[in-house]
Order: sequence, then structure tokens, then C-alpha cells
Amino acid sequence: MRQTTLVLAFVAAVVTASVTQAGWTEFWDRVHLDWHRMNSWPEPFLHADKDLARQPLLAMTDNGWRMQNTLSDHLFDIERHSLTQAGALKVRWIVTQAPPHRRTVFVLRGTTPDATLARVDAVQEAITQLVPQGNRPEVLLTDIIPIGGSGDYFDAVDRALKDSIPPPRLPDANGPTGGN
Repeated sequence: MRQTTLVLAFVAAVVTASVTQAGWTEFWDRVHLDWHRMNSWPEPFLHADKDLARQPLLAMTDNGWRMQNTLSDHLFDIERHSLTQAGALKVRWIVTQAPPHRRTVFVLRGTTPDATLARVDAVQEAITQLVPQGNRPEVLLTDIIPIGGSGDYFDAVDRALKDSIPPPRLPDANGPTGGN
């Protein structure tokens, strides 16, 4: 009887000890975590804030490179949809001079699917001539028309501006600022 009482007392002590320990280690683990988090504040949260501030700038940078690397209508021959000399030079610049992670060529869609296909084929051929082996830049289609125009138009505007400038003239020597 005495042994039975001792066994029952031992079992009761073990059960009550385990019940009183419920959640105790989790509580202290959480206290430890909160202490470290509060003592390192605001460092854990700065990275998320910085990323949120950078996202618009990264999107603008990507859009700027897309505009820079887009081959628009004036870089293709109207009838054959082949690259003009300016278009070939732009493809060459993109493939050889642009930063390696920005060497994607964007082709503006043509008026018809056949025209678009001919444009892409012309760009692929130009890239193949520049990079016969190895990794070639991607060629993607875009519907976003880049700001700009043909070189002929800008040349005409520049010439008209230069023609409208009056010739330089010196003031009269006998005037109020003239020297006597």
C-alpha cells in the first residue's frame, strides 16, 4: 500500500510539473526575440522601407532603357521592313555598347503581323552578323512608341534654327558706351 501511494504521488508530481511548465520555454524564447528586436530597431525594418522607395526608380530606369533600346518606325525601311543604316547602327550599339544586363532589343510592332515578323527577322539577322556565336541579346516586341523621330526631321529643325539667328553686330563706337 505504501509503495502504491509513493508511485501515485510520484506520478502526480510529474503530471503537475509538466502542466506548470506548459508554455514557459516558449514565453522566454519570445522575450529573448523581442529583446533583440527592440535593441536592433530600426535596422530590421530599414531594408523594406528602402526597397519600397527604390521600386519606382527601378521601374523608371527599366522604362528608360526600354525606350533607349526600342527600334521604332523610322529605323526600318517603309516598304521592305528591313533595317536602315541608322537602325543597323543602333542595333550595333545595343549589342556591343549597352551594359550587358541591358542588351535587349525592343522592336516596335509594324502595321501588320507580316511587317512585324519582317522587322524581327531583320533585327535577328543583324544581331547574328554582330554576334555569330554565343549568347545573343533577346529581341522583344513592344507597343510603346518612343519619343523621338527621324534624323532628317531633327536636322531640318536644327538648320532652321541656325538660319534664323541674326548675324552678330558690334554696337556703334560713338554711342553711350563707345570710347572717346
